[in-house]
Amino acid sequence: MKLNPNDRKLALVLKAMEDVVVPELTSSGAQSAAGMIIATLTDILKQEHGSVAILQECIGAGVTLANEISAQLGSSSAVSELSLAEADSLAKLLPLHETLTAGLAQLCEQLSASTLPAESISATLRRAAEWELSYYTCQAALPVPELARVETAGSPLSKELLQDYLNSLQQDSGDGIEVTGFRPLPGGFGKQTYLCEYRDPDGVDHDLVVRKTDPTPIMMHGACDLENECELLTALAKVDYPSPKPLHFAASFKDVDGSFYTMDKIAGSPPGGFLDGVSGEVDERVFLELAELLGRLHSLPMETFADYIHKYDDPRILEATTEECYRYNLEGWERYMQQQEHLPSPYMFWLLDWLKRNIPKDTRKPILIHGDFNIHNVLVDADRVTAVLDWECAGFGAPEQDLAYIQPHISKHIDWDRFVQHYRDHGGKDIDPAAMPFGLVYSALRTNLAGNRGTHNLQVGANEDVRYAMVELGFTASFMGMALQSAKG
Repeated sequence: MKLNPNDRKLALVLKAMEDVVVPELTSSGAQSAAGMIIATLTDILKQEHGSVAILQECIGAGVTLANEISAQLGSSSAVSELSLAEADSLAKLLPLHETLTAGLAQLCEQLSASTLPAESISATLRRAAEWELSYYTCQAALPVPELARVETAGSPLSKELLQDYLNSLQQDSGDGIEVTGFRPLPGGFGKQTYLCEYRDPDGVDHDLVVRKTDPTPIMMHGACDLENECELLTALAKVDYPSPKPLHFAASFKDVDGSFYTMDKIAGSPPGGFLDGVSGEVDERVFLELAELLGRLHSLPMETFADYIHKYDDPRILEATTEECYRYNLEGWERYMQQQEHLPSPYMFWLLDWLKRNIPKDTRKPILIHGDFNIHNVLVDADRVTAVLDWECAGFGAPEQDLAYIQPHISKHIDWDRFVQHYRDHGGKDIDPAAMPFGLVYSALRTNLAGNRGTHNLQVGANEDVRYAMVELGFTASFMGMALQSAKG
């Protein structure tokens, strides 16, 4: 997969600094430091484009000047031997410039102490001073490079547009709802999530969470599609599973650049992240409750999702074995990979081929799989799990897929066998240890494919969110390594 170039990463960091970090700074010291950071990053960004040519010209002029001074002094200088023949990068040019500067300084010292005419000495020394200045003036004059950008249709969801939408839902079509707060929430990469505070016509304050598709999505297959995810959560709400419960879906509202749905805010916060693990102390009851919730999820009969499957999935899975279900799933993924543009990746071809050749023999009926069931995708309040979040990786398959995915994290905190027994005591299925590696490799498919597309969007300028630099800096290697290690057997 093509790696992110430095200029793109620098541009993302600069945008995040200016749009997100600086507005939050309050102290004059922090604001001053941020200004210096932005200036430094801007200079490095310009170096990625025009500085090589500037340095080459500067060094060439400096060598010529050194030769002239040497001729005036009737001596020779080592810097006159400097060659630009293979100096085609900053890494090669910077040492040459350093050597040249030191050599010219030595020549200027000799010239200043010489018995040559004062007027000649002064003129030459001035030329040397102007030479040293020339790099800085030329570098400062370089324009900040305009990187490729893909313009998206519509406008981002705003406080004003959301207020218009909420008022459009009122039967009397009034303007009684006032959105008093609207801010993005940190978290996942596949969607945009916002916290909204509003006051209803009776003056009562409410909290809403808004889930919105990105204008340049990284994945539009399965539950990664926002409407698909919303419908799945609606089906889960009918069986009272502790997950977000959609209120209203907006497929196309005014000129907003993507669909969105609203849901009530649920108390709690995630106790950790996927890459970082658990942050702080987490009571053992939370891990046991995860086992309970996973067991409860895996006990839901397929008939619960019949309408959803007929609308959004492959209806054949309703009558299929788990083995057949994975075969149908992989057919769908292969079609999706052929239809959507992604960065070339030998790894992705290996991954799909390995999965097709290693589907476990399994005559059980498939079940609903969360696909990303872990500590970073739950809300915990007062040591109780209040909700399971982020269902965009959900699909149908074997329980080992969810269990293999969560095992490395759970095993760091409580005994794995105890977790599994608690899972089974609350409706969980029997586990086939031999199927666990396949489940873990399959879990990498969606994440690596989404990361590939996210990196593609970043590189072509369809996305300017610095979070997507983290795909290359963390998630890609993590999931690639996980899949390759699990597939060794």
